[in-house]
Amino acid sequence: MRRLNLQQPLRHTFFLFGLLLGGMLLPSLSWGQGFLIPTQRNLSPLAIKYHRVQVNIQDRAARTTVTQVFKNHTNRVLEATYIFPVPKGATVSNFVLYINGKPKRGKVLVKERARSIYLSIVRRMQDPGLLEYMGGRLFRARVYPIPRNGEQRITISFTQMVPYASGMHRFVYPLKTRHKVQTTLKDFTMSVKLKSKTPLKSIYSPTHKVSLARKGDNLAIVGFERSKARLDRDFVLYYAVSPKDLGLNMLSYRTEQKDGYFLMMLTPKVSHSSREIAGKNITFVLDTSGSMSGKKMKWAKRALQICLKKLNPKDHFNVIRFSTDVEAMHRAMKPASPKNIKKAVAFVQRMEAAGGTAIDEALKLALQQKPKGDGVSLVVFLTDGHPTIGETTPSAIVKNSKINNRYKARLFTFGIGTEINTNLLDKMAQLSGGTGDYVKPNKEIKQRISNFYDKVRYPVLSNIKLSVGKGIRLYDMYPKSIPDLFRGGQITLFGRYRGKGAVAISLNGKVGGKNKRYVFETKFPQTSNDHSFVSRLWANRKVAYLLDHIRLKGMNSELKAEVIRLSKKFGIVTPYTSYLVVEDKDEWRLRQPITKRPMIQNRRWTRTWRRRRFRRRPRLWAMPRGGAERSQGRTWDNAPSREPESSPRPTARYAPAKRSAAPPMASGDSSTLKDLTRNSGRQAVKNSKYLKKMKREEVMKGSSHTRFVQGKLFVWTRGGWVDRRYKTSMKVLHVKYMSSLYLKILKMKPTLNRFFALGRSVTIVVGTNKAIVISGSKESKISTSKLRRFLQ
Repeated sequence: MRRLNLQQPLRHTFFLFGLLLGGMLLPSLSWGQGFLIPTQRNLSPLAIKYHRVQVNIQDRAARTTVTQVFKNHTNRVLEATYIFPVPKGATVSNFVLYINGKPKRGKVLVKERARSIYLSIVRRMQDPGLLEYMGGRLFRARVYPIPRNGEQRITISFTQMVPYASGMHRFVYPLKTRHKVQTTLKDFTMSVKLKSKTPLKSIYSPTHKVSLARKGDNLAIVGFERSKARLDRDFVLYYAVSPKDLGLNMLSYRTEQKDGYFLMMLTPKVSHSSREIAGKNITFVLDTSGSMSGKKMKWAKRALQICLKKLNPKDHFNVIRFSTDVEAMHRAMKPASPKNIKKAVAFVQRMEAAGGTAIDEALKLALQQKPKGDGVSLVVFLTDGHPTIGETTPSAIVKNSKINNRYKARLFTFGIGTEINTNLLDKMAQLSGGTGDYVKPNKEIKQRISNFYDKVRYPVLSNIKLSVGKGIRLYDMYPKSIPDLFRGGQITLFGRYRGKGAVAISLNGKVGGKNKRYVFETKFPQTSNDHSFVSRLWANRKVAYLLDHIRLKGMNSELKAEVIRLSKKFGIVTPYTSYLVVEDKDEWRLRQPITKRPMIQNRRWTRTWRRRRFRRRPRLWAMPRGGAERSQGRTWDNAPSREPESSPRPTARYAPAKRSAAPPMASGDSSTLKDLTRNSGRQAVKNSKYLKKMKREEVMKGSSHTRFVQGKLFVWTRGGWVDRRYKTSMKVLHVKYMSSLYLKILKMKPTLNRFFALGRSVTIVVGTNKAIVISGSKESKISTSKLRRFLQ
């Protein structure tokens, strides 16, 4: 077969073949997104208009169909090469090109000797991110013609077996096949249909916030859709199957000689008979003070009426309103019969807003409602203001709520608007094992409360306690107390563990007032490098709980120090830590001398001089102590190390340095958290909502200035990615990007490919006192034997 050349013109309309790579790197990786590379070297890969993936998984057999539309923005007809990494062991069953709107099918041929071709693509695109996908097979197609200012549609289908390990199946669809992140012009859509003969239990994605619809115990639909999506992370989906009524699955991460991290998922079955559904005791408490008048009262009443109509036949309930006085619909809990529900709906409809706010008295009456039967007790409390009647001291009200809660009811508070004491509501909710939330004074009241009730409508297991066998100790677990489990829900627990080996985990709780015990066999490994995201999600949750403790109970120097330590180690942005990012175009300013005052004294020159003279200069970087510093340490060849890459001079002289705003873990701007000790007002509501979301975070969030790769934190510094553990005293090996030494290291140490794929300027710590510095200029001279010892 003739030698391939990306610049060689085609003699046919299209020509395609698959490439079997030598398996040099990452043989376990799955497939990735395809992209079109024009044969003309001065053109970049074509933009993706939309990228849509449909996956059907039957037990472990997965069939994936990918449809992509690429946009040709040039005014000329193009010829291009389509590249698509295919998983090892997968079978391509269909490939269709649409030429002039008509489908054209292609053939798949296998060819040896693919490594040099792949590297030629990497060199041409100057993109080391492709190195991650050099393991397995590479599907390659030549496409012609692509019409000027037109589109090219491509569909590819293949099947494979989903890998199974540690009690869970792991489905991966890699999306980041390029170092430079691509963004779709329109949408990215992912739809996964899971079907299993054995009932499905835990379903979890650590990379994308997916929607989950369970259609019984054996079928589930997982979906993700985003317009103008950044394809910057692989789509990962874990799922487990089990015939038991309750499933417990665990993912762990642990490096040698250190305590491990774990993620534990508790998932009940979906289908329950009427006898298996336990009744609950629920009390609805509504603030009817004068400040609730208007839209607040209108939407709050509608929300309560919807919840009342959804009560189960086995439930018992009551409704309480409060303003200057407190009034209960019934003296005791009543069964949820159609007649009682109708009366309750009418009772809510007659409510009017007037008077003050007697929070303490209303809570006392609600918490002292004696439950009927053995079901779990819930109190839903809605208010929009501060206490003004009776006991008004927040600390006393919190203390009274704890004393009066002798039936151990779960209190769920909803604050309406922003003029509200967030600390009071959140403290009361947390003490009872419930949660606090805040809604806007509009139709969001009805939406959020109705959605909340749907989640707690069918209790499955309450008062949950967890214990493990001998030899294993669990600690630092979040949430601190395990919440109740409801039908269709899933609890995720993050924590640390000591010890190793296979043990039994016991889960004790109450179902319909009766004690129930579940036993699961699992293994806590000594080393596990497959799920490094678990450690960072654990750190994110712990930081959220520490910040919330500071918010509710005041500043504590020890807690603040722990927040800073975790933030430095895992790259989490908090009110006490941040990263200053100086982009390439701004770095040249750091080396410029201070402008001297000009001799000409006029208004225009004076303004210009003052702007330049007193402009605050950005630091080269702002990093946690102990992180990367300016590289002046000794190198392998005893020459002073240099900056990884020089930065081009910008066109605008005084462009301001930019900060990266988004926290690496929690969504939203880190500036959302301000003045944590504030207990009321708009900022207090923002703080509470932000930390609540952060405490529930289960998805890795992206950041423009940090990368977490295989348990290591890299920070964007001076135009490159620097391992946070790097110190100037380390022995440094300089490597020129894509040089023979660069490729030799990858061949000797394939596990480094994930780090090399970060970019053309990377500093990686290897071992305890050595580092590899990849740049575009300098390279050390080293023999093969010394290189092998250096990499050990």
